[in-house]
Amino acid sequence: MPRNTITFIWAAGIVLALFVYVAGPDRFVFATFDLVERAWWGLQDALRNISIAAFDLVRAVAIGLYFVFVALSVLAIRQGGRGRGTLIAVSLVFLGLVWQSAGEGFGAHTRWMAALLLVTVGALSMTRRLTQPESSPWRPGSMPPRPGP
Repeated sequence: MPRNTITFIWAAGIVLALFVYVAGPDRFVFATFDLVERAWWGLQDALRNISIAAFDLVRAVAIGLYFVFVALSVLAIRQGGRGRGTLIAVSLVFLGLVWQSAGEGFGAHTRWMAALLLVTVGALSMTRRLTQPESSPWRPGSMPPRPGP
């Protein structure tokens, strides 16, 4: 058997003995359950804080990408490309997703995720239109000449 495993078992036994001694041999079970319960509450609190931070991050990225989408759309329109309809449609859907009434609070997490997905696709689409304007799937390429009768 490897020496690391044996050393780990010895160290774990000594730590357990110290814990039993500090907690008191008669209160060891209660102290163990108390430790597990405190760890569980700490984990739940940490997850709640991470959830709040993640929600704030999703909202911030969605708003930032919306402005990226608007700027790229304006550039595409200025270059004579299509983009007005997309700009209007994405803007209306985005505002519909993130708009909140006075008593609603921050709004549903799923609505902000949908808004983030929408503006991400819109910004990527506008980036593609600006970098590869001739490769649009909606514009047919040059057609070969038709054979005569």
